Amino acid sequence: MLRREDAMPESADETVEGAPIVLTRGADAPWSGHRSGMSIQFGVSGELSGSRNVFMTHQRIPPGMESTPHVHTNCETAMFVLAGPVLMRHGPALELEHRAASGDFLYVPANAPHQIVNPSRTEDAAVVLCRDAAEEIVREL
Repeated sequence: MLRREDAMPESADETVEGAPIVLTRGADAPWSGHRSGMSIQFGVSGELSGSRNVFMTHQRIPPGMESTPHVHTNCETAMFVLAGPVLMRHGPALELEHRAASGDFLYVPANAPHQIVNPSRTEDAAVVLCRDAAEEIVREL
C-alpha cells in the first residue's frame, strides 16, 4: 500500500540529505556463483550502492537445483518469480510447500526455515529477491 507523504509518521523520513540515487545496469552487473548452485547478479547492497536497509538480487536457478535449508536471521525476504516454476519448501521441518509460477510473489519472514527448489528438469527458473537489510545473515539448517 502506498502512503501519501502527509500521512507518514515523522520518524519515517530517514533519507540522508544529498545521498545519490544509484543506478546499477543489469547489462554491466556481473553474475557470480553461489554455494547452492544458483547464479546471482547483485543490484542493490551496502557495498554496491551504499544501501543501509535494502538488498536486491536477480537469481537464476538451474534445473533440479535445491538450496540448502536455511533461515535469514536478520531480514525478511520478498521474492518475485520472473520465470518458473519455483517450489518454496517451508515450515519447521520443511513439510509445507508453495509452488510459484512466473508473476507470483513470495514473502519469507525473518528466521523462517525455507528451501528454494527448481522442480523443472529442463528450464532455468529466475527470481528477483529483495531483503530489508543491506547485508544478509544466513544460518544453514
